[in-house]
Amino acid sequence: MTICAVLFDLDNTLTHRDQSILAYSQYLAQTYQHQLQHDAIGQIQAIIRRIDNGGYPKKELLTHPSIAASVAYALQQELTWKSLPDLDELTQFWFQQFGLSAVAMQGASQLLTELKQQGYQLAVVSNGGHATRLTILQGLGFSHYFDEIVSSERVGISKPNPEIFLYTSQKLAVAPEHCLFVGDHPVNDVQGATRAGMNALWLQGFHDVQDQPINRIQSLAEIKQFL
Repeated sequence: MTICAVLFDLDNTLTHRDQSILAYSQYLAQTYQHQLQHDAIGQIQAIIRRIDNGGYPKKELLTHPSIAASVAYALQQELTWKSLPDLDELTQFWFQQFGLSAVAMQGASQLLTELKQQGYQLAVVSNGGHATRLTILQGLGFSHYFDEIVSSERVGISKPNPEIFLYTSQKLAVAPEHCLFVGDHPVNDVQGATRAGMNALWLQGFHDVQDQPINRIQSLAEIKQFL
């Protein structure tokens, strides 16, 4: 089956979530160094990791409607401050800076460049706020590669619902069977895309499952074997 379009998840597919958290923690600690009692990079990183949970937060750990506000509240409560920033300030700092701190997955830039040069249509399909998706892609320097950027917030459908995948294929004007979807989550990404009639690849290393998807890769460079 000829592949005409390659669709990607965002977190832990094009961007390395944990490395991005470290970069953000370093930037936040540097920005607020005069208001903090001591170097808090490690503590900030631990707080974000706990609440963010790799981009799949547990409801019982969310004290507020968003990851951003929940992290902000935990930073207020758990760090030792000389002067305490208010909740809204720390929340907005996340929205403005977390995406810009994004760290690309190894090989992502080279792969996207090659796919674009070879004429494939490219899209991102990601759960979450649309503005945050755009900021992350801006931080990565990847925005210009994509023909479509589809977020669950914008279309009102979340992965693994196959409708979000079908919506994207329609926007690209490429039939689902001619689309290849790449993602790190075996259910949200692989099962969702497969149920929509797409070919799907599971990027291993971030989620464990017993019943593993058939097409598995360990690096983005391996995608080319399936085109």
